[in-house]
Amino acid sequence: MKKTILLIIIILLLINIYAYGTTGYTNISNIALYNNAAPDSGIKGTLKMSSKVEIIEKKDEWCKVETQDGKQGWIEKYFITIPSEKYVVNNNQYNINIRTSPATSSKQVGQLKPGSKAKYIDTYHSWHIIEYNKSEYYIASWLTDIEYKQSEKIYFLYDSINIRNKASLSSKVIAQGNRGDSFEVVGEENGWYKIVLKDNSCGYVAAWLATHDIDSYTEEHAIYKKTTHDLNLRTGPSAGYDRIFTLKKGEMVKTVAAENGWDKIVTQSGYVGWCNNYYLKEALPLSGKVILLDPGHGGYDPGAISYSGKFEKHINLDVAWNLKEILNKSGAAVYMTRTSDTYISNRERGKLADNLGADILLSIHHNSLNNSDYFGLSTYYNTINYKDPSYGYDLAEAIYLNAITINGVYRDGILDRNFEVLRETNTPAALIEIGFMSNPTEEMNIHNISFQNVMTEKIADGIIDYFGN
Repeated sequence: MKKTILLIIIILLLINIYAYGTTGYTNISNIALYNNAAPDSGIKGTLKMSSKVEIIEKKDEWCKVETQDGKQGWIEKYFITIPSEKYVVNNNQYNINIRTSPATSSKQVGQLKPGSKAKYIDTYHSWHIIEYNKSEYYIASWLTDIEYKQSEKIYFLYDSINIRNKASLSSKVIAQGNRGDSFEVVGEENGWYKIVLKDNSCGYVAAWLATHDIDSYTEEHAIYKKTTHDLNLRTGPSAGYDRIFTLKKGEMVKTVAAENGWDKIVTQSGYVGWCNNYYLKEALPLSGKVILLDPGHGGYDPGAISYSGKFEKHINLDVAWNLKEILNKSGAAVYMTRTSDTYISNRERGKLADNLGADILLSIHHNSLNNSDYFGLSTYYNTINYKDPSYGYDLAEAIYLNAITINGVYRDGILDRNFEVLRETNTPAALIEIGFMSNPTEEMNIHNISFQNVMTEKIADGIIDYFGN
């Protein structure tokens, strides 16, 4: 009997060790944090897109989580993406410094020895965040490699995806894969996954074309609808399930699943439940919104000059045209500060937003530094004149939190800067730096049409989230 009790205790401890400490990220904006593992248990609040949570417990289709500010509650596991387990490895013959912040001038707290590895947590400002002495510290990404736990897999999101012999769009195509194909992933390099092929050789695939969790929610499945009548939100897909509350006529909702004439929806207040889809009508989430897109630079101002000699002004315009098409399809009236290779002052760009009566202004840029090691995506807002977060920060945040969900896109921050184009307008305005043209790998990525398509979809999702909030 004592042996049985001891065995049970050991099993429970192992379950808790496995569950507690697993990190996940929300993959949908403003999702409810429920009191219990039930959609009618009431909510404690909502979590933004890409919110980091620690999974404490799993129960059926639910996860009990703890947020970074210490709140605990329940979320359906479908809305949490759990990243693969990976490690930062020192494959050099010298020690690499571990620091307190992402800068070579910051305090050194230790070193990663040759052949040693540390648990990978995230990448920020071109530095990897690692677990060291039970705390989070930084190590230079350009001096280290990323390796995955054995048996970790990725899944292709599209058909006819090229697999190459190196982590570069200029390298040789050695195989192809289709949507749903799975591969063991053993490493990660500059936004590319190193995968094992059928003959046990290795190849590389662009990370933005794959996912770690085929079962988690993705925004591409969302359909926006409005209620045509007051409508009951229920715990399941029939009138026999309990009512959670009643939605008012004309409310915008996001559908995430369908079953027997019922839609599973997420409301703008974060609740998840089921509605009879007879009383839901497809809607355009940006209907009535006026958006001004600003492709940065132009004319005699080339902007950044890339690693291979390309001008930033051209890629800014390409991205703006792509984004305009997506936003138009979502119902917005979209204008551009320039539609060709012409120069316009930043002050004129900002004032044009006011003259149009635009709801938002988004300035599109690509970054550059003298150091080719740096990479990552950042967004910017301005509080010199506007302290209210509705004037820029909320927009910059919503776009950023969506864009960094793309695999192979790394965080460079949401930053307050006194940029003229943001300062010289009374319109809520943000600026995005999509990647570093001075980094040879990231430069090739941002000029690739498949990367641009994924990126502009995520920027559009961020804009929709901004207005939904």
